[in-house]
Order: sequence, then structure tokens, then C-alpha cells
Amino acid sequence: MKICLCANRFPPNVVGGAEVVVHDLALQLRDREHQVSILTLADSRKGARTVVDGLDIRIVPNVNVYNQFAHAERSGAKKALFGAIDTFNPLMFMLAWRQLRSLKPDVLCTHNLKGLGPAVWLAAWFLRIPVVHVVHDYWLVCPSATRFKDGRACTGSCKGCRQVSVPKAWFSRLVDHAVGVSEFVLERHREQRFFPLAQQAVIHNARAPIASVQWQPAKPHTPFRVGFIGRTDATKGIHAFFDSVNRAALMATDIEVHIAGRDNEGVLPALIEAYPRLKVVYHGFMDRRTFYERVDLVAVTSMWDEPFGVVAIEPWEFAKPSVAFASGGLSEVFAAVPDLMVARGDCAALGALIARLATDELYYLDAARRCHAQRAQFTPARQVQQFERVLLAAAAHHGRRKQHAPPTPADRDA
Repeated sequence: MKICLCANRFPPNVVGGAEVVVHDLALQLRDREHQVSILTLADSRKGARTVVDGLDIRIVPNVNVYNQFAHAERSGAKKALFGAIDTFNPLMFMLAWRQLRSLKPDVLCTHNLKGLGPAVWLAAWFLRIPVVHVVHDYWLVCPSATRFKDGRACTGSCKGCRQVSVPKAWFSRLVDHAVGVSEFVLERHREQRFFPLAQQAVIHNARAPIASVQWQPAKPHTPFRVGFIGRTDATKGIHAFFDSVNRAALMATDIEVHIAGRDNEGVLPALIEAYPRLKVVYHGFMDRRTFYERVDLVAVTSMWDEPFGVVAIEPWEFAKPSVAFASGGLSEVFAAVPDLMVARGDCAALGALIARLATDELYYLDAARRCHAQRAQFTPARQVQQFERVLLAAAAHHGRRKQHAPPTPADRDA
């Protein structure tokens, strides 16, 4: 089957976990002898075409008012203009139409679309290509894509978000099958009346193995090393992380903090100064494998409604447990190890849990074993089988409808 995966970012352009998941999925589908192409977005007005890992990669020009992946201060008016154009960008429609017409995929599988927009769906509809959309974030229902405001996760959709999401919800009628990386994130879109005509499913994210050897649970280091990996911003809960570990250090004094990731907002120096009792090692951006080998525990203190939370499962491969706030889809990730999760924002409870893991070796080793065993539930082999069924079903169902439809201008021009 010819499959086109569409995402606004694709390695080596990586800003989060979604594009890495898409890359892993592309390789898995390729290895199952499908013909896989990639439609992605450039950082400039210039497009390109290349082949990487046997994948035909089509990079379309960035034709909105700015490149959203470039860190820069922008006015509210400029952001509003970007969002209005992104709702339906006629230039992007033409670019996507040309590429899809050239590729002639049996099915289009879209992922994060900010910068591309629903215009891609309309282009596929005109070409009678079935669409499977995978929901990784909240961009369709929230312009910021986070549902996070004033330091806390939104409990509902505000009037502004509801208004700007209406056109996108209408375009979502063009989607044949909607897939959520968690039930939680899919439900947030149902509440806004998205995908009313689509079949729906949940396929949890998966990650390819990082380590080349099979790890087994081992005694933790002394001092006990608590890790944080990712963006050091408010949505990821860096302040709550420091508060929680500081509370743990009051109960288990031999604790060391390890942080990996980009400190784009420059918050770490002030936090380190505010918690002088903590010994903090800041690694900056570093290799994930090296980080997980060094730490004993990873804390996921997301304050937004994490759609899934790939970072929570990565240390399990190294037989290292993780603990987390019950934020969004993380509750589904930790369904088999619920004792390693506390209520979002409850730094006292998370601190007590970290302290127990740091001081109770038997509990730590048991938690490590359980997490390591649960890692098998989030493997690419399992994920690709689920996606393959969805993609095949979408193509077959669309094919039956197409047999009874009159020819389009695209058919006559082919």
C-alpha cells in the first residue's frame, strides 16, 4: 500500500516527541513493505525533496506570515493573523494538492498540522484520498496547542478557543478515521464536535528501543539520582519538580538532581538559587540513553494535560522507574503502575513517593521491575499493527465509496 505520512516536523527537525513517533512509524511501515512517503514543512519559503531511510520526503515551503518553530517575540495581532491563515491557507492547499497528486497515495495519515492546516485534508478530499488523522496535541481546539493558561491546565474550552475551532471542526468532516494517542486527548476533541463522520480509535504512542542491551533492575546510586528531561517551562512543571524533590530531600537527604533539556526561558539559575539544599547537575541538551543510564528515577511533573507523555515510558527500558502527576493521558500510561502517580500539583505527595523510592530499596526494585515489564506495551511492533489495520480499513472503505462516485476534474486530468 502507498502511504503518505504528513507532519509539520520530521527528523532531523525535532521539537517534541510527536515527530520522533512519526519517524518510527514510517520506518515500521516501510519494513512491512509498504511504500511510505513523507509530506512535511520547511522552515523557509523554499521547498525541497530528498530520500532518507528509503522514504520519499517532500518538504513544502512555509507560506504563512512567520515560521512558528523559530523562537521570536510576536505581537498578538501577528499571532492572530497566523492562526486565521492557518485555518485555511489556499497556498498550502495548492502545494499539498500538487504533492499528493504526484505521490498518489492510497491513504494520507496526518499528524501535527500547525503551519500546514486543514488545507491538507481538503486537498486529499479533492483527490479522493482517504484521510487518517492522529491527534498528538490540542492545536485543533486551542491556538496554543496546550490548553494551558495562567499557569494551569484549562478545565474546559474558553469562548475564544471555541470560536476559532469551529472552522477546523467543520473541516474535520473530511477525516475518515481519527486516532488519539490517548483516550483523553481524543475526548477533548469530541467535546468540540470534531471528527463527526470519522471512525475513531486510540493507539498509544510507542518508541523504538534506545538501548542495545537488555537492562535489569539494579540498586540505585548513592546519592539517589532524580532526573528531569525535557523543556524547562511551566507546562512541564519545572517549578513543581523542584518543590517535590526538595520535599523528598527533607525525608531522604542523600538526593541528587539531574536535569537534561533546553532552558529556553532561563529559569534554572533562579530555581537552583531558590533551593540551596539540592545538589543540581544541569546537563543541557544531551543524549537520552546517556541520561537514563545515569539517573535512578525520572519525575514527570507535567502541569498541562499531557496528551500521552513519551518521556514517562523511556526510562522503563533501562529498568528505571518513573513517577508522575496524573495529567491528561499520563493516567493511561500508568494504568498498570498506579502507585507511581499522584494528583497533579500535589508536590507533598510526589515528594513522599520520591523519598520512599530513595530509601526503600525493595520497593524501588519492585517498581523498576514492574515498569520494565510494562515497557512491552508501548513498542513500535504493537503500534504498527494497530496503525496498519486502521490505514487498510480507511483505504478499503474509501475505495468502496469511490466506486460509486462520479469522476472529478483530477480523475479526468490523470
